Amino acid sequence: MLRKLTILCGTASLLTLAVVIIAAPFGYPGYDPLSQYVSEMGARGTATGAWVSTAFIVSGLLLAAFWLLCAAVFLRSPLALIGFILCALNGAGLVFGGVFPCDFECAVEGASASGMLHELLGGLGYLLGIAGVFVLAIASRGWPGSRGLFPLGLACGTVAALMIPIIGPEFPWHGAAQRLLEAAFATWTIAIMIAIARLRKPLS
Repeated sequence: MLRKLTILCGTASLLTLAVVIIAAPFGYPGYDPLSQYVSEMGARGTATGAWVSTAFIVSGLLLAAFWLLCAAVFLRSPLALIGFILCALNGAGLVFGGVFPCDFECAVEGASASGMLHELLGGLGYLLGIAGVFVLAIASRGWPGSRGLFPLGLACGTVAALMIPIIGPEFPWHGAAQRLLEAAFATWTIAIMIAIARLRKPLS
């Protein structure tokens, strides 16, 4: 039952964010996913702002719940616990991204308090999440039946980390960079859900 709840939270989180990425551009004329952030669709002053920000909050809460529930499913070693908490904080960063939407077009210059908190907390969530992927990749070597998680975690963490230096607005394709970063997180989350589904019984 606990494993099913964990997988449900992870799946619902990813689907909620996927709906935003796929559907929200239809309500934002001229939106370019390669050169614009996902957050721009939830920015203040946009037609999609309210529901996209709400979706960020819902997806983030579900993602944080997923990673915290994972701590009750997998081996609760100190290293794994740190990794789960770090990944849960990535979900918290998504929540804050919805609670504190950025300004129109996520402008940095002259940003409001909400815009500055959006950038600060969202960026911190990314960094902590990347650290969490690496930590869990190392911890997964001690999980029976989870062969392949270690190299996949290193790959996902590396891809995400490489996107951080180019995710700034000065890079013309920062939207694409953000989506690669999110794809790396999603791939790792799905891999963990598959590992949970393959468990014969909860690990302790």
